[in-house]
Amino acid sequence: MKVNKILLALLAAGMFVSCTNDVVEENIPTPSGGEIETSYLNVHVNSVYESGTRASDGGFAEGTAEEQKVTAAHFFFFNNSGGAFNVNAESLDPTDAPNVNYLVRNISDNGGSENPNVETLTDAVLAIKNSKGEIPAYLVAVLNWDYSGASLSLADLKTTLVEEAKLQGTNGFIMSNSVYASGSNVVDATPITAANIASSAADALALGKPVKVYVERVAAKVTLTQSGAKYDTGVANPGASGGNVYAVVQGWDINTTISHSNMVKTIDTSWDNGTLGFTWNDEPYYRSYWAQSVEATGSVIMKKNFSWNSLSNTVDAADYCLENTSDVTGDNTKALVAVKFVDGNDNPVDVVKLFADMMTIDGLKNSIANSLAATYYYDDAGTKTSIAPEHIELVAAGTVGHDSYKVTYKLTTAAEALTWTIKNGATYDPETTANINAKLATLEKAQVWNGMGYYIVDIEHLGTKNINGVVRNHTYAINVEDIKGLGTPVYDGDNDVEEPIKPEDSEAFIAAQINVLSWKLVNQNVTLQ
Repeated sequence: MKVNKILLALLAAGMFVSCTNDVVEENIPTPSGGEIETSYLNVHVNSVYESGTRASDGGFAEGTAEEQKVTAAHFFFFNNSGGAFNVNAESLDPTDAPNVNYLVRNISDNGGSENPNVETLTDAVLAIKNSKGEIPAYLVAVLNWDYSGASLSLADLKTTLVEEAKLQGTNGFIMSNSVYASGSNVVDATPITAANIASSAADALALGKPVKVYVERVAAKVTLTQSGAKYDTGVANPGASGGNVYAVVQGWDINTTISHSNMVKTIDTSWDNGTLGFTWNDEPYYRSYWAQSVEATGSVIMKKNFSWNSLSNTVDAADYCLENTSDVTGDNTKALVAVKFVDGNDNPVDVVKLFADMMTIDGLKNSIANSLAATYYYDDAGTKTSIAPEHIELVAAGTVGHDSYKVTYKLTTAAEALTWTIKNGATYDPETTANINAKLATLEKAQVWNGMGYYIVDIEHLGTKNINGVVRNHTYAINVEDIKGLGTPVYDGDNDVEEPIKPEDSEAFIAAQINVLSWKLVNQNVTLQ
């Protein structure tokens, strides 16, 4: 039988989904020698729609052409205990690696769908060489993955780490078997029975009993839209023009993302719907809506650092990350929304908060200079002249905690070149610029919105328990409905902040609606403070 010709004809079709992990009663070992035969099975690979987050479940939504793209599939075979079941493809295909438990086939989706759960379909007839009378017990499909290594057991494949940077490659988005619970059993591999096996490719098709594999993207998706182009923050403009300060969204990005994820989703059948606040398992649709993310330890890290200028995703753009359901405070995945501040005529506005007083940057420098004017003087052609606002430079206080959004003060470079004195009674004693800078550094730090700020959107998942988390194959669609207050101050847009943080005394919030699409649609209204 010319298997390759059949494969080429069949693999032009396309479909994706996950089948239930019914218990296989017979004990099927790995082939261990003896007479070898070639068996055939027809595999339907079905990609489930992406799903949604918190609040109200709005169904499912189809991915884009790029998100649905399928170019290659690894089909991994396992025995009844999850060990590698090594297979060799028909000898007509010499590209297959010998003595491994997987086949690699170039495939593409057929563009079909099955509402409400399946968005793309792929068919394949696979030829495996096995010891006579022995067949694999389970199958896992991994799509668009670049792998050519040794055989992997089911446990090894499930815990293979996928890097965030490699979620989407030239082949497309990595996808793997969808995972759900069937009673107390975790279904993370698709069973194969003798009824699925045929002696020829033609018989495999005629049999009408394909192995149905359901897969989902390893990535989670976040999008951001906005209801308006310019938002009245309700904060009075301290500048000469008066009126209020307005916020204009400049960009956004996902923050506090985990660097790695398991290839196959990890779930716990003991999870309780009442505790979570949503129905987490969906066996009829071969999927689940919660997961255990990888622990951040060793090479697995939470990535939090950013600068205002790095929040560069445009409004209406999509971005992707790995699932993160960590319950460690502060380790939940967020979206950061960068804004610039303008007046009613779109002119840039800067705002300073020092103690309870609101002022401009010029007002802050005046305040600092006035507090030191009776102490520090420079030699101005023989005349002692007090320190002035133009001698003061603002500096981002740091990159960690509250210092990441506050400023401290120092002499400007030009001021450091002057000859300085300190007044002691009626005398003027020489003073170093280092001492003056040390004094400036002890002054109360100010919050300075140098025309820039950002807002933190804690991404919440399905349900009513305010559970933060992002899960694979979900789309978290954030719509900015309103912005009130000034958010987190930014003085230097290039300052590399180690972790996003809200000001201690902030009354700012961003009104946003988060919809999780299917990728499954869920609506969420949130107020961020």
